[in-house]
Amino acid sequence: MIRHYYARTTNSEEKLRLKLFNLIERKKADTESALLVKLNNHKGGSSYSHLKARLKKDILNVLLMQDTNKRLAQPNRAAELECRKNVAQSHLLIFRGAQEQGMKVLKKALLTADRYELLAERLQINHLLREFSIPTAPASELERLNKEISRDLKRYEDLLYVEEKAVVLSSPEMGKKLRARGNESKYLELIDGLSKLYKKHRLSRMGFWYYLAATEYDTTRGNYERVVDLGLKFLKLVETKPAVKSKNNMAGVNQTVGFAQMQLYCFDEAAKHLAKSEKLFPQAGFNRLQCLQFLVQSQLAQGDFNKSFVTIESALTHPRISGREHLLPRWLYIQACAQFLAKDVNVSFRTLNTNSYILKQQDEWNMQLRLLEMMQLVEMGDEEWLLFKLDTTRKFLTRHKVLETPRVRAAIDVISNLVRKDLDASQLSDKNVEQIRVCVEERKGYEWNPSGPELVRFDLWIKDKMYQKEE
Repeated sequence: MIRHYYARTTNSEEKLRLKLFNLIERKKADTESALLVKLNNHKGGSSYSHLKARLKKDILNVLLMQDTNKRLAQPNRAAELECRKNVAQSHLLIFRGAQEQGMKVLKKALLTADRYELLAERLQINHLLREFSIPTAPASELERLNKEISRDLKRYEDLLYVEEKAVVLSSPEMGKKLRARGNESKYLELIDGLSKLYKKHRLSRMGFWYYLAATEYDTTRGNYERVVDLGLKFLKLVETKPAVKSKNNMAGVNQTVGFAQMQLYCFDEAAKHLAKSEKLFPQAGFNRLQCLQFLVQSQLAQGDFNKSFVTIESALTHPRISGREHLLPRWLYIQACAQFLAKDVNVSFRTLNTNSYILKQQDEWNMQLRLLEMMQLVEMGDEEWLLFKLDTTRKFLTRHKVLETPRVRAAIDVISNLVRKDLDASQLSDKNVEQIRVCVEERKGYEWNPSGPELVRFDLWIKDKMYQKEE
Protein backbone atom coordinates (compact mmCIF):
# COMPACT_ATOMS: atom_id res chain seq x y z
CA MET A 1 0.00 0.00 0.00
CA ILE A 2 2.91 2.37 0.70
CA ARG A 3 4.21 1.74 -2.84
CA HIS A 4 0.78 2.55 -4.29
CA TYR A 5 0.75 5.72 -2.18
CA TYR A 6 4.09 6.92 -3.58
CA ALA A 7 3.37 5.75 -7.16
CA ARG A 8 0.76 8.48 -7.58
CA THR A 9 3.26 11.32 -7.12
CA THR A 10 6.02 12.89 -9.22
CA ASN A 11 7.62 14.67 -6.27
CA SER A 12 11.35 13.83 -6.19
CA GLU A 13 11.44 13.89 -2.38
CA GLU A 14 8.67 11.29 -2.17
CA LYS A 15 10.34 9.17 -4.84
CA LEU A 16 13.46 9.16 -2.70
CA ARG A 17 11.38 7.94 0.26
CA LEU A 18 10.00 5.14 -1.91
CA LYS A 19 13.52 4.15 -2.92
CA LEU A 20 14.61 4.05 0.74
CA PHE A 21 11.54 1.96 1.64
CA ASN A 22 12.26 -0.56 -1.14
CA LEU A 23 15.91 -0.88 -0.10
CA ILE A 24 14.95 -1.61 3.51
CA GLU A 25 11.96 -3.86 2.77
CA ARG A 26 13.85 -5.92 0.17
CA LYS A 27 17.01 -6.04 2.36
CA LYS A 28 19.20 -4.61 -0.36
CA ALA A 29 21.51 -2.99 2.19
CA ASP A 30 22.37 -4.08 5.71
CA THR A 31 24.17 -0.97 6.99
CA GLU A 32 23.54 2.78 7.03
CA SER A 33 26.57 3.41 4.81
CA ALA A 34 25.38 0.83 2.27
CA LEU A 35 21.97 2.52 2.20
CA LEU A 36 23.59 5.89 1.49
CA VAL A 37 25.54 4.40 -1.43
CA LYS A 38 22.37 2.83 -2.85
CA LEU A 39 20.67 6.22 -2.55
CA ASN A 40 23.17 7.57 -5.10
CA ASN A 41 25.67 8.77 -2.49
CA HIS A 42 23.08 10.71 -0.54
CA LYS A 43 25.05 13.11 1.65
CA GLY A 44 23.61 11.77 4.89
CA GLY A 45 23.57 13.93 8.01
CA SER A 46 20.44 15.82 9.00
CA SER A 47 18.86 15.55 5.53
CA TYR A 48 19.11 11.73 5.74
CA SER A 49 17.56 11.79 9.23
CA HIS A 50 14.69 13.92 7.91
CA LEU A 51 14.24 11.50 5.01
CA LYS A 52 13.86 8.55 7.41
CA ALA A 53 11.54 10.54 9.69
CA ARG A 54 9.25 11.46 6.79
CA LEU A 55 9.19 7.84 5.57
CA LYS A 56 8.24 6.69 9.07
CA LYS A 57 5.46 9.29 9.19
CA ASP A 58 4.12 8.16 5.79
CA ILE A 59 4.14 4.51 6.89
CA LEU A 60 2.15 5.39 10.03
CA ASN A 61 -0.35 7.37 7.95
CA VAL A 62 -0.82 4.44 5.58
CA LEU A 63 -1.28 2.06 8.53
CA LEU A 64 -3.92 4.40 9.91
CA MET A 65 -5.76 4.29 6.58
CA GLN A 66 -5.97 0.49 6.62
CA ASP A 67 -9.05 -1.35 7.82
CA THR A 68 -8.76 -1.59 11.62
CA ASN A 69 -10.43 -5.01 11.81
CA LYS A 70 -7.69 -6.55 9.67
CA ARG A 71 -4.97 -5.40 12.07
CA LEU A 72 -6.55 -6.11 15.44
CA ALA A 73 -8.04 -9.53 16.13
CA GLN A 74 -10.23 -8.42 19.05
CA PRO A 75 -13.27 -6.34 17.99
CA ASN A 76 -13.21 -4.30 21.22
CA ARG A 77 -9.60 -3.26 20.54
CA ALA A 78 -10.38 -2.50 16.91
CA ALA A 79 -13.42 -0.43 17.95
CA GLU A 80 -11.28 1.84 20.13
CA LEU A 81 -8.94 2.70 17.26
CA GLU A 82 -11.80 2.97 14.75
CA CYS A 83 -13.60 5.39 17.05
CA ARG A 84 -10.54 7.62 17.31
CA LYS A 85 -10.08 7.51 13.53
CA ASN A 86 -13.68 8.65 13.05
CA VAL A 87 -13.15 11.58 15.42
CA ALA A 88 -10.06 12.63 13.43
CA GLN A 89 -11.98 12.27 10.15
CA SER A 90 -14.84 14.40 11.48
CA HIS A 91 -12.38 17.17 12.36
CA LEU A 92 -11.02 17.19 8.82
CA LEU A 93 -14.50 17.32 7.31
CA ILE A 94 -15.87 20.03 9.61
CA PHE A 95 -12.83 22.31 9.34
CA ARG A 96 -12.97 21.97 5.54
CA GLY A 97 -16.62 23.11 5.50
CA ALA A 98 -18.40 19.75 5.24
CA GLN A 99 -20.08 20.11 8.65
CA GLU A 100 -23.06 17.88 7.88
CA GLN A 101 -20.83 15.01 6.80
CA GLY A 102 -18.51 15.61 9.73
CA MET A 103 -21.42 15.44 12.20
CA LYS A 104 -22.58 12.16 10.63
CA VAL A 105 -19.12 10.66 11.16
CA LEU A 106 -19.12 11.87 14.78
CA LYS A 107 -22.51 10.30 15.44
CA LYS A 108 -21.31 7.05 13.89
CA ALA A 109 -18.32 7.14 16.26
CA LEU A 110 -20.70 7.76 19.17
CA LEU A 111 -22.60 4.55 18.35
CA THR A 112 -19.31 2.64 18.42
CA ALA A 113 -18.34 4.27 21.73
CA ASP A 114 -21.70 3.30 23.24
CA ARG A 115 -21.49 -0.31 22.04
CA TYR A 116 -17.99 -0.85 23.40
CA GLU A 117 -18.26 1.34 26.53
CA LEU A 118 -15.52 3.71 25.38
CA LEU A 119 -16.18 6.45 27.93
CA ALA A 120 -13.13 8.60 27.14
CA GLU A 121 -14.05 8.63 23.44
CA ARG A 122 -17.72 9.22 24.29
CA LEU A 123 -16.82 12.26 26.39
CA GLN A 124 -14.72 13.69 23.57
CA ILE A 125 -17.40 13.04 20.94
CA ASN A 126 -20.22 14.60 22.99
CA HIS A 127 -17.99 17.58 23.72
CA LEU A 128 -17.38 18.05 19.98
CA LEU A 129 -21.05 17.56 19.13
CA ARG A 130 -21.96 20.22 21.67
CA GLU A 131 -19.30 22.61 20.39
CA PHE A 132 -20.27 22.20 16.73
CA SER A 133 -24.02 22.28 17.48
CA ILE A 134 -24.15 25.55 19.43
CA PRO A 135 -25.11 27.74 16.40
CA THR A 136 -27.94 25.51 15.16
CA ALA A 137 -29.13 23.05 17.82
CA PRO A 138 -32.19 23.78 20.02
CA ALA A 139 -31.64 24.42 23.73
CA SER A 140 -33.12 21.04 24.64
CA GLU A 141 -30.42 19.25 22.63
CA LEU A 142 -27.63 21.28 24.21
CA GLU A 143 -29.05 20.58 27.69
CA ARG A 144 -29.17 16.86 26.86
CA LEU A 145 -25.52 16.94 25.80
CA ASN A 146 -24.58 18.79 29.00
CA LYS A 147 -26.26 16.08 31.11
CA GLU A 148 -24.62 13.30 29.10
CA ILE A 149 -21.18 14.84 29.53
CA SER A 150 -21.73 15.36 33.28
CA ARG A 151 -22.94 11.76 33.70
CA ASP A 152 -20.06 10.33 31.66
CA LEU A 153 -17.51 12.30 33.67
CA LYS A 154 -18.67 10.56 36.86
CA ARG A 155 -18.73 7.16 35.16
CA TYR A 156 -15.32 7.70 33.66
CA GLU A 157 -13.87 8.70 37.02
CA ASP A 158 -15.14 5.41 38.48
CA LEU A 159 -13.85 3.48 35.49
CA LEU A 160 -10.40 5.00 35.98
CA TYR A 161 -10.50 3.79 39.59
CA VAL A 162 -11.36 0.28 38.38
CA GLU A 163 -8.52 0.39 35.86
CA GLU A 164 -6.16 1.52 38.62
CA LYS A 165 -7.12 -1.59 40.61
CA ALA A 166 -6.77 -3.68 37.44
CA VAL A 167 -3.10 -2.64 37.38
CA VAL A 168 -2.72 -3.95 40.94
CA LEU A 169 -4.33 -7.26 39.97
CA SER A 170 -2.31 -7.62 36.76
CA SER A 171 1.13 -6.62 38.06
CA PRO A 172 3.08 -9.67 39.29
CA GLU A 173 4.77 -7.70 42.07
CA MET A 174 1.74 -5.69 43.22
CA GLY A 175 -0.59 -8.67 42.80
CA LYS A 176 1.62 -10.93 44.91
CA LYS A 177 1.64 -8.38 47.71
CA LEU A 178 -2.15 -8.01 47.58
CA ARG A 179 -2.74 -11.77 47.62
CA ALA A 180 -0.58 -12.33 50.72
CA ARG A 181 -2.59 -13.64 53.68
CA GLY A 182 -1.63 -10.57 55.70
CA ASN A 183 -3.51 -8.36 53.20
CA GLU A 184 -6.76 -10.35 53.27
CA SER A 185 -8.83 -7.36 54.38
CA LYS A 186 -7.39 -5.16 51.59
CA TYR A 187 -8.15 -7.84 49.01
CA LEU A 188 -11.75 -8.16 50.20
CA GLU A 189 -12.08 -4.38 50.29
CA LEU A 190 -10.91 -4.17 46.67
CA ILE A 191 -13.40 -6.85 45.57
CA ASP A 192 -16.23 -5.14 47.46
CA GLY A 193 -15.37 -1.79 45.87
CA LEU A 194 -15.37 -3.28 42.38
CA SER A 195 -18.68 -5.03 43.07
CA LYS A 196 -20.38 -1.80 44.18
CA LEU A 197 -19.18 0.13 41.14
CA TYR A 198 -20.31 -2.64 38.81
CA LYS A 199 -23.78 -2.70 40.39
CA LYS A 200 -23.95 1.10 40.23
CA HIS A 201 -23.00 1.56 36.58
CA ARG A 202 -23.56 -1.92 35.04
CA LEU A 203 -20.55 -1.43 32.80
CA SER A 204 -19.12 -4.72 31.57
CA ARG A 205 -15.58 -3.30 31.77
CA MET A 206 -16.12 -2.91 35.52
CA GLY A 207 -17.82 -6.30 35.78
CA PHE A 208 -14.86 -7.96 34.11
CA TRP A 209 -12.41 -6.88 36.82
CA TYR A 210 -14.87 -7.56 39.63
CA TYR A 211 -15.46 -11.15 38.49
CA LEU A 212 -11.76 -11.68 37.77
CA ALA A 213 -10.74 -10.55 41.27
CA ALA A 214 -13.55 -12.44 43.01
CA THR A 215 -13.04 -15.77 41.20
CA GLU A 216 -9.28 -15.57 41.70
CA TYR A 217 -9.73 -14.89 45.43
CA ASP A 218 -12.15 -17.79 45.91
CA THR A 219 -10.05 -20.17 43.79
CA THR A 220 -6.95 -19.61 45.92
CA ARG A 221 -9.01 -20.22 49.06
CA GLY A 222 -10.78 -23.34 47.83
CA ASN A 223 -14.27 -21.82 47.67
CA TYR A 224 -15.01 -23.73 44.48
CA GLU A 225 -18.82 -23.66 44.62
CA ARG A 226 -18.68 -19.87 44.72
CA VAL A 227 -16.12 -19.88 41.90
CA VAL A 228 -18.54 -21.85 39.71
CA ASP A 229 -21.44 -19.52 40.61
CA LEU A 230 -19.44 -16.35 39.88
CA GLY A 231 -17.62 -17.94 36.96
CA LEU A 232 -20.82 -18.75 35.07
CA LYS A 233 -21.94 -15.12 35.42
CA PHE A 234 -18.47 -14.03 34.33
CA LEU A 235 -18.71 -16.34 31.32
CA LYS A 236 -22.04 -14.85 30.26
CA LEU A 237 -20.49 -11.39 30.49
CA VAL A 238 -17.50 -12.15 28.25
CA GLU A 239 -19.67 -14.08 25.77
CA THR A 240 -22.36 -11.41 25.32
CA LYS A 241 -20.90 -7.95 26.05
CA PRO A 242 -18.94 -6.46 23.12
CA ALA A 243 -16.68 -4.38 25.39
CA VAL A 244 -15.11 -7.48 26.97
CA LYS A 245 -15.91 -10.18 24.43
CA SER A 246 -12.84 -11.94 23.05
CA LYS A 247 -11.62 -15.49 22.49
CA ASN A 248 -8.91 -15.10 25.13
CA ASN A 249 -11.38 -13.88 27.74
CA MET A 250 -13.83 -16.70 26.98
CA ALA A 251 -11.00 -19.25 27.07
CA GLY A 252 -9.72 -17.99 30.42
CA VAL A 253 -13.13 -17.95 32.11
CA ASN A 254 -14.05 -21.40 30.77
CA GLN A 255 -10.79 -22.72 32.20
CA THR A 256 -11.50 -21.10 35.58
CA VAL A 257 -14.96 -22.68 35.73
CA GLY A 258 -13.65 -26.03 34.47
CA PHE A 259 -10.90 -26.09 37.10
CA ALA A 260 -13.41 -25.35 39.87
CA GLN A 261 -15.72 -28.11 38.59
CA MET A 262 -12.76 -30.51 38.72
CA GLN A 263 -12.18 -29.68 42.37
CA LEU A 264 -15.87 -30.38 43.06
CA TYR A 265 -15.53 -33.76 41.26
CA CYS A 266 -18.01 -32.64 38.59
CA PHE A 267 -15.72 -34.03 35.92
CA ASP A 268 -18.28 -34.15 33.11
CA GLU A 269 -19.08 -30.43 33.47
CA ALA A 270 -15.39 -29.67 33.92
CA ALA A 271 -14.52 -31.45 30.67
CA LYS A 272 -17.20 -29.49 28.77
CA HIS A 273 -15.79 -26.13 29.86
CA LEU A 274 -12.18 -27.16 29.41
CA ALA A 275 -12.88 -28.51 25.90
CA LYS A 276 -14.35 -25.11 24.97
CA SER A 277 -11.39 -23.33 26.53
CA GLU A 278 -8.85 -25.45 24.66
CA LYS A 279 -10.43 -24.55 21.31
CA LEU A 280 -10.49 -20.82 22.12
CA PHE A 281 -6.89 -20.43 23.26
CA PRO A 282 -4.31 -19.74 20.49
CA GLN A 283 -3.40 -23.16 19.07
CA ALA A 284 0.34 -22.64 19.51
CA GLY A 285 0.14 -21.00 22.95
CA PHE A 286 1.36 -22.39 26.27
CA ASN A 287 -2.03 -21.59 27.86
CA ARG A 288 -3.60 -24.23 25.64
CA LEU A 289 -1.17 -26.87 26.97
CA GLN A 290 -2.18 -26.10 30.57
CA CYS A 291 -5.83 -26.33 29.58
CA LEU A 292 -5.21 -29.68 27.84
CA GLN A 293 -3.67 -30.99 31.07
CA PHE A 294 -6.78 -30.14 33.10
CA LEU A 295 -8.94 -31.59 30.34
CA VAL A 296 -7.15 -34.96 30.27
CA GLN A 297 -7.24 -35.12 34.08
CA SER A 298 -11.02 -34.67 33.97
CA GLN A 299 -11.38 -37.28 31.22
CA LEU A 300 -9.24 -39.85 33.08
CA ALA A 301 -11.17 -39.26 36.29
CA GLN A 302 -14.32 -40.28 34.37
CA GLY A 303 -12.61 -43.28 32.80
CA ASP A 304 -13.08 -41.78 29.34
CA PHE A 305 -9.93 -43.27 27.81
CA ASN A 306 -10.82 -42.71 24.14
CA LYS A 307 -11.12 -38.96 24.59
CA SER A 308 -8.12 -38.82 26.90
CA PHE A 309 -5.86 -40.41 24.27
CA VAL A 310 -7.06 -37.84 21.71
CA THR A 311 -6.28 -35.04 24.16
CA ILE A 312 -2.82 -36.49 24.87
CA GLU A 313 -2.09 -36.70 21.15
CA SER A 314 -3.11 -33.04 20.77
CA ALA A 315 -0.63 -32.11 23.49
CA LEU A 316 2.22 -34.25 22.17
CA THR A 317 1.82 -32.68 18.70
CA HIS A 318 1.59 -29.15 20.09
CA PRO A 319 4.08 -26.96 18.18
CA ARG A 320 5.68 -25.70 21.41
CA ILE A 321 5.72 -28.91 23.45
CA SER A 322 9.52 -28.77 23.45
CA GLY A 323 9.63 -25.06 24.21
CA ARG A 324 9.94 -25.67 27.95
CA GLU A 325 12.04 -28.49 29.33
CA HIS A 326 9.42 -30.01 31.65
CA LEU A 327 6.49 -30.16 29.22
CA LEU A 328 7.30 -33.20 27.05
CA PRO A 329 8.38 -35.41 30.02
CA ARG A 330 5.23 -34.44 31.90
CA TRP A 331 2.99 -35.35 28.97
CA LEU A 332 4.78 -38.67 28.50
CA TYR A 333 4.05 -39.39 32.17
CA ILE A 334 0.39 -38.45 31.61
CA GLN A 335 0.30 -40.78 28.60
CA ALA A 336 1.78 -43.60 30.72
CA CYS A 337 -0.93 -43.02 33.35
CA ALA A 338 -3.68 -43.22 30.72
CA GLN A 339 -2.22 -46.43 29.29
CA PHE A 340 -1.98 -47.96 32.76
CA LEU A 341 -5.60 -47.08 33.56
CA ALA A 342 -6.60 -48.58 30.21
CA LYS A 343 -4.94 -51.87 31.36
CA ASP A 344 -2.07 -51.62 28.86
CA VAL A 345 0.60 -52.08 31.51
CA ASN A 346 3.58 -53.09 29.35
CA VAL A 347 3.11 -50.18 26.95
CA SER A 348 2.64 -47.89 29.95
CA PHE A 349 5.93 -49.09 31.45
CA ARG A 350 7.80 -48.44 28.20
CA THR A 351 6.31 -44.96 27.87
CA LEU A 352 7.21 -44.08 31.46
CA ASN A 353 10.84 -45.02 30.88
CA THR A 354 11.13 -43.00 27.66
CA ASN A 355 12.28 -39.89 29.51
CA SER A 356 13.83 -39.53 32.99
CA TYR A 357 13.63 -35.74 33.32
CA ILE A 358 10.89 -35.82 36.01
CA LEU A 359 13.15 -37.91 38.28
CA LYS A 360 15.59 -35.00 38.33
CA GLN A 361 12.95 -32.77 39.90
CA GLN A 362 12.22 -32.58 43.61
CA ASP A 363 8.45 -32.26 43.47
CA GLU A 364 5.15 -34.15 43.53
CA TRP A 365 5.50 -35.19 39.89
CA ASN A 366 8.67 -37.09 40.79
CA MET A 367 6.91 -38.82 43.69
CA GLN A 368 3.88 -39.82 41.65
CA LEU A 369 6.06 -41.14 38.82
CA ARG A 370 7.77 -43.41 41.36
CA LEU A 371 4.42 -44.65 42.67
CA LEU A 372 3.13 -45.32 39.15
CA GLU A 373 6.26 -47.31 38.33
CA MET A 374 5.79 -49.41 41.48
CA MET A 375 2.16 -50.10 40.55
CA GLN A 376 3.34 -51.18 37.10
CA LEU A 377 5.89 -53.56 38.65
CA VAL A 378 3.20 -55.08 40.89
CA GLU A 379 1.03 -55.71 37.83
CA MET A 380 4.04 -57.21 36.01
CA GLY A 381 4.93 -59.38 39.03
CA ASP A 382 8.52 -58.13 39.18
CA GLU A 383 9.18 -58.33 42.94
CA GLU A 384 12.98 -57.93 42.75
CA TRP A 385 12.83 -54.68 40.79
CA LEU A 386 9.94 -53.51 42.98
CA LEU A 387 12.05 -53.96 46.14
CA PHE A 388 14.80 -51.86 44.58
CA LYS A 389 12.32 -49.10 43.67
CA LEU A 390 10.88 -49.12 47.19
CA ASP A 391 14.35 -48.73 48.66
CA THR A 392 15.31 -45.81 46.37
CA THR A 393 11.95 -44.11 47.03
CA ARG A 394 12.41 -44.33 50.81
CA LYS A 395 15.86 -42.74 50.44
CA PHE A 396 14.36 -40.02 48.22
CA LEU A 397 11.70 -39.25 50.86
CA THR A 398 14.34 -39.17 53.58
CA ARG A 399 16.06 -36.36 51.67
CA HIS A 400 12.78 -34.58 50.79
CA LYS A 401 10.56 -34.87 53.87
CA VAL A 402 8.09 -32.29 52.58
CA LEU A 403 6.93 -34.78 49.91
CA GLU A 404 6.18 -37.50 52.47
CA THR A 405 2.51 -36.67 52.99
CA PRO A 406 0.23 -39.05 54.95
CA ARG A 407 -1.25 -40.22 51.64
CA VAL A 408 2.19 -40.98 50.13
CA ARG A 409 3.32 -42.69 53.34
CA ALA A 410 0.21 -44.88 53.26
CA ALA A 411 0.95 -45.85 49.63
CA ILE A 412 4.54 -46.84 50.48
CA ASP A 413 3.38 -48.87 53.52
CA VAL A 414 0.73 -50.72 51.51
CA ILE A 415 3.06 -51.55 48.60
CA SER A 416 5.83 -52.63 51.02
CA ASN A 417 3.45 -55.03 52.75
CA LEU A 418 2.16 -56.23 49.38
CA VAL A 419 5.70 -57.40 48.55
CA ARG A 420 5.87 -59.31 51.86
CA LYS A 421 2.55 -60.98 50.96
CA ASP A 422 3.85 -62.16 47.55
CA LEU A 423 1.80 -59.44 45.81
CA ASP A 424 -1.44 -60.99 47.11
CA ALA A 425 -3.70 -58.01 47.88
CA SER A 426 -6.19 -60.17 49.79
CA GLN A 427 -3.51 -60.85 52.43
CA LEU A 428 -2.95 -57.20 53.37
CA SER A 429 -3.09 -56.43 57.08
CA ASP A 430 -5.99 -54.75 58.84
CA LYS A 431 -3.76 -51.70 59.25
CA ASN A 432 -3.24 -51.55 55.47
CA VAL A 433 -6.96 -51.96 54.84
CA GLU A 434 -7.64 -49.05 57.19
CA GLN A 435 -4.98 -46.94 55.44
CA ILE A 436 -6.66 -47.64 52.11
CA ARG A 437 -10.05 -46.74 53.57
CA VAL A 438 -8.96 -43.34 54.88
CA CYS A 439 -7.37 -42.56 51.51
CA VAL A 440 -10.50 -43.55 49.56
CA GLU A 441 -12.65 -41.49 51.95
CA GLU A 442 -10.12 -38.65 51.70
CA ARG A 443 -10.00 -37.90 55.38
CA LYS A 444 -7.99 -34.90 56.55
CA GLY A 445 -4.40 -35.23 55.35
CA TYR A 446 -5.28 -38.02 52.93
CA GLU A 447 -7.08 -35.93 50.28
CA TRP A 448 -6.66 -36.57 46.57
CA ASN A 449 -6.03 -33.51 44.38
CA PRO A 450 -7.92 -33.85 41.04
CA SER A 451 -5.61 -31.31 39.38
CA GLY A 452 -2.40 -32.77 40.85
CA PRO A 453 0.02 -35.33 39.39
CA GLU A 454 -1.72 -38.37 40.94
CA LEU A 455 -3.58 -39.32 37.78
CA VAL A 456 -3.66 -42.97 38.87
CA ARG A 457 -5.19 -43.11 42.34
CA PHE A 458 -3.21 -45.77 44.19
CA ASP A 459 -6.04 -46.26 46.74
CA LEU A 460 -8.62 -47.12 44.07
CA TRP A 461 -6.09 -49.29 42.25
CA ILE A 462 -5.24 -51.42 45.32
CA LYS A 463 -8.89 -51.54 46.39
CA ASP A 464 -9.77 -52.92 42.96
CA LYS A 465 -7.05 -55.57 43.29
CA MET A 466 -8.40 -56.61 46.70
CA TYR A 467 -11.89 -57.13 45.26
CA GLN A 468 -10.53 -59.01 42.23
CA LYS A 469 -8.72 -61.44 44.55
CA GLU A 470 -11.84 -62.02 46.62
CA GLU A 471 -13.80 -62.88 43.49
